Amino acid sequence: MNTSISNLIIHPTVRPQQQRTFDSIQQKWSQYNSFFCSLPTGSGKTDLAACILTDYLHTNSMDKIDILVPYRMHQDFWYQILRKYARKHGFSVALLKGRSSYYCPIIRSGANISPCAFDPNYAQTCRSKQRCPLLKARRRIRRSQVRILNWWVFKYVDLGEDKAIFRIFDEAHNLLNLESLLRVEIHPNFLQNLIKNQNILEEFIIWENQLENKQFIEIVMKEGLNFLRKLQGILTEREKDIASVLNENPKNINLETLRELRKITEMISALSELIKNPESSDLTFFFQRDRFTKQVQLIVQPFDLAFIFSKLFRGSKNLFLSATIGDGEYLAQLLGLNPQYCHYIHETSSFDKKNHPFVLLKEAERISTATREKKQYSFGVIEDQSQQFLELLKQRRLRGLILTSSFELANLMGQLAKENKLQVITHTAGKSDAAIKSFIVNRKGDVLITPSAWEGISLDDDLARLCLIPKLPFPMLKDPIIQKKAKKYPQFLENDVLISIQQAHGRIQRNDSDWGISICFDGNFRWLSKKRTKSLEPWFSNRIHELSISNTKVMIFQLIDALTSQKSSKTMKKETPAFSRMKSTDREWLESSGLADLLKK
Repeated sequence: MNTSISNLIIHPTVRPQQQRTFDSIQQKWSQYNSFFCSLPTGSGKTDLAACILTDYLHTNSMDKIDILVPYRMHQDFWYQILRKYARKHGFSVALLKGRSSYYCPIIRSGANISPCAFDPNYAQTCRSKQRCPLLKARRRIRRSQVRILNWWVFKYVDLGEDKAIFRIFDEAHNLLNLESLLRVEIHPNFLQNLIKNQNILEEFIIWENQLENKQFIEIVMKEGLNFLRKLQGILTEREKDIASVLNENPKNINLETLRELRKITEMISALSELIKNPESSDLTFFFQRDRFTKQVQLIVQPFDLAFIFSKLFRGSKNLFLSATIGDGEYLAQLLGLNPQYCHYIHETSSFDKKNHPFVLLKEAERISTATREKKQYSFGVIEDQSQQFLELLKQRRLRGLILTSSFELANLMGQLAKENKLQVITHTAGKSDAAIKSFIVNRKGDVLITPSAWEGISLDDDLARLCLIPKLPFPMLKDPIIQKKAKKYPQFLENDVLISIQQAHGRIQRNDSDWGISICFDGNFRWLSKKRTKSLEPWFSNRIHELSISNTKVMIFQLIDALTSQKSSKTMKKETPAFSRMKSTDREWLESSGLADLLKK
């Protein structure tokens, strides 16, 4: 790797952060196998990664490169960028999404329930193989040098013999939740509707009796494995029966049967992965009752991130990108990488830190909802402190974002905002996409209140000027999964919360001319930031202020005034000059002669 980034990038200028990071990776390429790069918003990390992979392909044109992203929307963004680089530098790029993104020409109802998804024999005889959008996408991605996938697709799809030699992980901080890829939830309804086996159902009843008034119980691995093996055997027999019916009458495709087959096949695949190496993956079984629906379920989940990472993403070179890598050595250890063979880069932000402060209120107390009394007191404190900022949003006609740690707190903040005559956009569980679209695209509402959009949304410029954080987003400590993770990884809770806070701050700082203030009401941030300084990015640390409510309001007013003056000066500069349609020589003579002033009068 020895090409200059200026010869690779498609933009006319190279940002300083891109130049420094590119040079550092070039210099250290032969010494390290993995690179952890923290590049805040505005650093151009996607273009940087595109330049690195382009440089790599110049000398390794036969190799495959995988771009792995956590969410489907990121795939489209990467594809748009990389197509431009592919045209300029002559390499091939393709993306592959999940089955539900492709149309099945046979049953005309979406490829996620097409028969080829479950029955290989049917797939071989399908009369629409050549025009199937899903198969076309798979053929393209096998031929391409650069392949864009999300983690779920990578888990299930067979990419053929050509394994990627170089992998790029976008939003790499999400790898801390990698074990959720292999998590399986088994509900009584699934057993009753699809299995109809009394022995399996009886075991569920036994566990439910043991549960009594507890929220969850942990099941011994041996007992849990025996249950999974029985379940797998019963599901396999049912799968064979349905597949044989499909093969006998392929033209008479019943959608309900296909849906049933889909559920069975997906469960068999998931169980097979879990049963293979239960001890190596630290497989754990929880039987629990849902706090809201009160229904019971069996949760089966591996907890060894190193085992999962090496199994799914085994490769010789890795590039991890995020605005919030945080403690890179900690993340490397969790993924089973030797920290000594990893290179860590933490870049500064290109945005003016004065325009994007993070304020912890001096009046902030340690917010707790552990007991009813503490919750009542904490909500009262939040109500008092947030009142003045909600009033300010209304008076100054600013839009805001309120990130809550629960739907209960979201409801409280929504009531307070409405009392201040603000139009509120909020949502219930699982309905965040519609609310976010309404607030951003349709520009409805004065304030967006959500417990789920701590990352992944862009509120540029006037879309939001204040980001209010009433309470730090500590995970539910009563959740058995959280308890297990906290016990296995002692730094998990603190690291997870601080990454969420930094991601939240980035929602309202999206470009050079943008400004906004994040305000935290939770005094827990004081001790947490001191305890886990390694989890704080340099670009975020130098934005932290501890100010009183009154001084915070002064800071907001100063930024508003500065913005107003900037807008007015830009407007004056854009005014059409006098006699603009004249030739420049004639205009200069007219203005120098003094006649111009006379004509203006």
